[in-house]
Amino acid sequence: MTSSTPQTPVHVINYDAGGYDYRDFWQGRDYEQWAEVHVIRRILRRTTPVQWAVDLGGGFGRNVPLELERAQHVVLMDYSWTNLQNAEHNLLADGQNTGRVFLVRGNIYHLPFRDASFELGSTIRVLHHLAATNDAIAEMSRVIGQHWLLDVPIKHHLLARMKAAVRGKGSALRTRDANELGNKDEPFWNYHLGAIRDEVRAQGWSDSLVASVANFRRWERAVPRPLRGPVRPLVYGAERLAQPMGRGWWGPAQFLWLTKRQQQAFADSESVLGTPPAAVAALAPRLWCPSCHGNLTWTDASATCTACAKPFTRQGMIWDFVVE
Repeated sequence: MTSSTPQTPVHVINYDAGGYDYRDFWQGRDYEQWAEVHVIRRILRRTTPVQWAVDLGGGFGRNVPLELERAQHVVLMDYSWTNLQNAEHNLLADGQNTGRVFLVRGNIYHLPFRDASFELGSTIRVLHHLAATNDAIAEMSRVIGQHWLLDVPIKHHLLARMKAAVRGKGSALRTRDANELGNKDEPFWNYHLGAIRDEVRAQGWSDSLVASVANFRRWERAVPRPLRGPVRPLVYGAERLAQPMGRGWWGPAQFLWLTKRQQQAFADSESVLGTPPAAVAALAPRLWCPSCHGNLTWTDASATCTACAKPFTRQGMIWDFVVE
């Protein structure tokens, strides 16, 4: 399979600008974190253990511990230096997880991984950042050979429908076009679930809608602070019930479990030239130039494309394979 990335460069938002730290977003969001952990662990426990998994756009690695429960090796790929540096500190400190967790800075439209490099993939809280969603889905699909957990932020969830009904704008939620929000500097998108399902099917996946997530996302705002402690177990219990009941319509995040119709195994080849560092040696056969898909020549500090001579370097345990 060849890369299906866009010929015209797609702008990728640099969330590192201005000192933004994604960990701050998760302060006070214990419920949302719990809701995601609950469904991710539940779905992954259904799978047989795998050798290689990839967390595409995985931020600072908050879901990597869950993925390590099912995968011998996990690659965390993100565009943000800040996220990856935080992941390095949390996941690779004092040699823990060395040889099992790999940190790669990359552009989701131009991934540095060979076809079917991973048996298992996950993409959580990523689609709403993507300006060229179908191109990104095609490129992510290329590197995952068997199963993929995909989080879809939908525009037609229950709360949005209620607000639209009050404002008389319900028709906009029924179209299959993405709904652009945010601002011109940091736009984000919500989607029609059917449109995303059609796209992944076109990329060769069978899909199952497995959970509606964060169904009570703003519950703390509606409950006075003194009552939140006693109410919390009730909300968590209701979330457990709503995750299967609300599939397709209730929560703002709908999780798809995808299975490739023609499953692919990674074709290991004699493509590693030079000597990669020991910490990345296991991953090196699965990497190529994200620009031209050439083989790489490795040293301790860099990997250079044999075809286009583009160099890629590392900073600590983070390998930078970003191309624009």
